[in-house]
Amino acid sequence: MTSADFLHLLDQCPLIASVQATDGSATDDPQTLSQLAQASAAQGVKILRLQGIENIKAIRADLDLPIIGLIKKTYSDSSVYITPTSAEVTALTDVGCEIIAIDGTSRPRPGGEKLSDLIALAHQHGVLVLADIDTLESAQQAIMAGADFISTTLSGYTSESPSMTGPDLELLRKVVQAVDVPMLAEGRFAEPWEVQAAICIGAKAVVMGGALNDPVKTTRRFTPSQRPSGKVGAVDIGGTWMRFATFSSDWKLESIERMPLLEGRQERIDWVRRMVAETGVSAVGVSTGGIVDPKTGEVWEAKALIPDHIGTVFSEDTIGVPTRALNDGLATSWGHACLPQYAGKRVATLALGTGVGCGFVAEGNLMMGPRGEYPRLNDLPAPGGATFEQLMGGAALSPTPAPEQIKSALTAFFQAGITLQEMYFPDQIVVCGAVGLSDWMSPYLQSPGLSGSPLGFDAGLYGAAALVLFPPTA
Repeated sequence: MTSADFLHLLDQCPLIASVQATDGSATDDPQTLSQLAQASAAQGVKILRLQGIENIKAIRADLDLPIIGLIKKTYSDSSVYITPTSAEVTALTDVGCEIIAIDGTSRPRPGGEKLSDLIALAHQHGVLVLADIDTLESAQQAIMAGADFISTTLSGYTSESPSMTGPDLELLRKVVQAVDVPMLAEGRFAEPWEVQAAICIGAKAVVMGGALNDPVKTTRRFTPSQRPSGKVGAVDIGGTWMRFATFSSDWKLESIERMPLLEGRQERIDWVRRMVAETGVSAVGVSTGGIVDPKTGEVWEAKALIPDHIGTVFSEDTIGVPTRALNDGLATSWGHACLPQYAGKRVATLALGTGVGCGFVAEGNLMMGPRGEYPRLNDLPAPGGATFEQLMGGAALSPTPAPEQIKSALTAFFQAGITLQEMYFPDQIVVCGAVGLSDWMSPYLQSPGLSGSPLGFDAGLYGAAALVLFPPTA
């Protein structure tokens, strides 16, 4: 097979089926894998990626398709395990693989063997080489060593590339722009849009394994997260009050404690830790003003409504139990999306409290930035030039707003609803918070597609609890 032949087949079907099994699973059997390969071939797949000599022999006997072959083998002196030495290359050429997949990273190989020597050995047998890489630098080095094709297979699986959820489209983008060798995309592809994105970026094909042919990985993906045992804690930190609630494992509110907002971040953390110790909760969800990194729990941006807030970290180290934290608008919107009447719908939340929060959930996905950024409706200009937060936030309104303040707030409220409709096309807009559920605002929450929160003034606490009971995947 030539490179041109390979690319011609990818033009016909830019999907490569990686037919492999999790070690020890029920599908870890050559004949079972052959049946899976035949199912993919029946849908138009032209190329297979296969691991192990016995599997390759069994599938080759049933299917006449080109094979990207590899052997996974561990050696004590190297972390490289995809076709690590010349012995594996020879075994794959002997069994007739048209292409061999080789670890193309810069990591030392067993016995000090060199990538360039392995590629040369394959070429001597008339076999093409696909280098599995983890970084742009390793892609460039693999090309210099003679690789015919490059794949992003090892991104997220080495010390040089951070782990992540979903495919590494950014690495693909970088490599496509930097090299001329044809690129394949592989690693954690699970959605049709991800495949389409990779093709648009410039991948000649996408290699998919677990999402197509490994029921173990697919079952893990769809299995809901196990709920914490026992009761959980929920923290709601706003510009006026701090509240701590306990919830049962089936999301029933049991108790609430509150106190005026403490000035210092450590004082607030200490209070939460004390509540955790007194209530004996097994996990904590936090809904708070500011932007919270969902990976670390660190507040990295915040307004002066909550003083000394930037740098606060909500984590197991600081709180004492497993902890998930998000911006209050995001957490509250997630709580609403978990309610029976809204689950599965496109739901926008407008939280009108001391400040103005906003969140949106569609198809079970909480829409936020990679570092927990939330929709900044609060800072957008409302009619008249002031921001929505300056007109609707409780910090800008007197305890008993004057008629002119109410008029301006209602004008901003109606415009906020229009903005949400035009930006997100929600099935429902849910309004919560002390201002949103106030006596003077409530009469305006009756129109179709608009409602006051069924969680009342405790929506922030319910949202915080939902973060640990039904963890969002996005």
